[in-house]
Amino acid sequence: MDALYQKQILSLAQSARASTLDFTPAYTASCNNPVCGDRVTVSIAIKADRISDINVDVKGCALCEAGAGLLLASARHEHLDKTTALGTSLRVFLDAGNEKEKQSGNETDTEILVFAPVKPISNRHKCVLLAFDAFDEAVGLFRADRNFVKSP
Repeated sequence: MDALYQKQILSLAQSARASTLDFTPAYTASCNNPVCGDRVTVSIAIKADRISDINVDVKGCALCEAGAGLLLASARHEHLDKTTALGTSLRVFLDAGNEKEKQSGNETDTEILVFAPVKPISNRHKCVLLAFDAFDEAVGLFRADRNFVKSP
């Protein structure tokens, strides 16, 4: 169990705990994990399909906080699609099981490798991914607004 809560995961968790909402969010979404009671709210401001600011509010375990910390560390000033792709890569990485990982050396791979100890514990994957799920919902609200404005 100690390997699960390694230094990098705890550092990401701490960054999520330190997150404060100091901007007016354009889009906010919350997701919860009814199995363990984790709840994450993600608030974002967007300019030209880039995340101009982001905040997470986590009520959950250290793994839930660490996933939110990864989102915070990688999303600010990033393109929406790149951050969405990071969440998808993390989900695929966790679901891939324990087979030997190919390390291509790209930034996304190294960011998510910290979660390797979580891979064999499938009931904890939702904890790690909860912030990305809330982020995807917030982005969905943004895209729905944008499509609504464009339609006649």
